[in-house]
Amino acid sequence: MARENAMNEVFEEVTVLGKPMLFSCLRIDRDTVPKGLYLYEVRHDDEQQGDPVQIANWIMVNHWGTLISNKPLRLEKSQRNNNAYREIDPEKDWNYEGVDCTVKEYMEKHPPEKAKHKDYAR
Repeated sequence: MARENAMNEVFEEVTVLGKPMLFSCLRIDRDTVPKGLYLYEVRHDDEQQGDPVQIANWIMVNHWGTLISNKPLRLEKSQRNNNAYREIDPEKDWNYEGVDCTVKEYMEKHPPEKAKHKDYAR
């Protein structure tokens, strides 16, 4: 699977779980995300209605896109594999802001938090 360089892409600003984040429908290469930012992948609904329903460290099936955040998200560790997940309600937990933004612009508006949870970062 080809993954894109985060620093070369233009993202959509979204608010997820009340936090400002960046979203792209692309798969982003985790190694291209600046230190202090957090990358998550998003799964869409099984009915393919275009609703984001789950955030995880990585998504294989029903990949909707990639989120980048300046703050870590709390995810539940899977008992079956080395992944962690969080279910979301697309009506309550996800909002497209209608603004395009680069990673650099996002970092200027929302500076990365000091990493408290080393295992969440990049």
